[in-house]
Amino acid sequence: MTDDSSHSTRTDRRTFLRATGVALSGAAVAASGAAARGPPESDAHVAKADFSNGISADRIAEIRRSARAEYNARGGDLDVTPVVSDPIPEEGTVVAYSYKIDPNGIPRQYTGVAGDAGSAARLHGKAVERATAFDRVSPRDGVTTQSSSWGDVLHDEADFCKDPYGCVTNNVDLKQLDGDGDSSQDAYAVKHFFVMEPGVQKYGSDWVNDVGEPKHDWSKNDMGNADLNEYDPLGTHDGSQSINVTVGTSGVNLGWSYTQPAVTTIDESSPSGNYATWNEEFNTSDARQNTNGMKPGSSCWVDQEATGSGQYDLLDVVSKGNFYSGGWDSDDYYLKHTFNVKVNY
Repeated sequence: MTDDSSHSTRTDRRTFLRATGVALSGAAVAASGAAARGPPESDAHVAKADFSNGISADRIAEIRRSARAEYNARGGDLDVTPVVSDPIPEEGTVVAYSYKIDPNGIPRQYTGVAGDAGSAARLHGKAVERATAFDRVSPRDGVTTQSSSWGDVLHDEADFCKDPYGCVTNNVDLKQLDGDGDSSQDAYAVKHFFVMEPGVQKYGSDWVNDVGEPKHDWSKNDMGNADLNEYDPLGTHDGSQSINVTVGTSGVNLGWSYTQPAVTTIDESSPSGNYATWNEEFNTSDARQNTNGMKPGSSCWVDQEATGSGQYDLLDVVSKGNFYSGGWDSDDYYLKHTFNVKVNY
């Protein structure tokens, strides 16, 4: 499923990204004054569906095309968006969807995935909330302090909820390194916000967090010569501590930090296999019974394709949350959601 077909004429990726200051039918929440002033942007579109009849891939593609048409009608020039991210829920139904192309030309997307009818109703409200948040995004001033800089090319969010187990949240900022001086390869990076909310907190059940498994699978890339440049956290981290993440490349920093609670994070990545993945074990009752997660990141170099050559798989960003129910009849259950991320050249 894609929102844009490949075309022989389109805005060059790097020209578009520099021009917008970055490195590279549902209801609509109108963008205030968008048609009258300021940079172009689309409305924030919202779609909802029942659990028994979810939102189809065709409906999502239609929403994306409508947003791109609005963006262009208000002064933009997008033959295709720079990035496409298709939500792939495992054994779930897409019941809520929000989408907008913001004033920087960046797609912003929310997907609500339900495993039961009751969760679907809750996710409908979340889609409206996220659409409102997308409308609060401010345009960038386009000023950078370095000849090379990391900039957003996609913001993607998803919740997968199922009663009585819990919810898994998968939020991603995809960035591209602009002005890198490399005529043969491009560098991309992922900042990942991975969260598990256990059923004991979400639904009042006896299901708790067991193990979290976020993954950045750059091996899914089909552009050639993919090279996992850097990822973090590296190695095993045990117990409460501050985690610093650095995934920059070519001397251009990209990093953040977060506080790890009472968990053990085990690095199961494979640089030779071009994927980064972690196993996050929840060690205490408080860690298991309350919302928990991590903020990993990774960066990768890939072959730069010719302008107008088409659409290419970049990576899969995966969030898998394993939940556990104790007592005499102990059991486990997992929720898994994947972003299949593609880039247009």
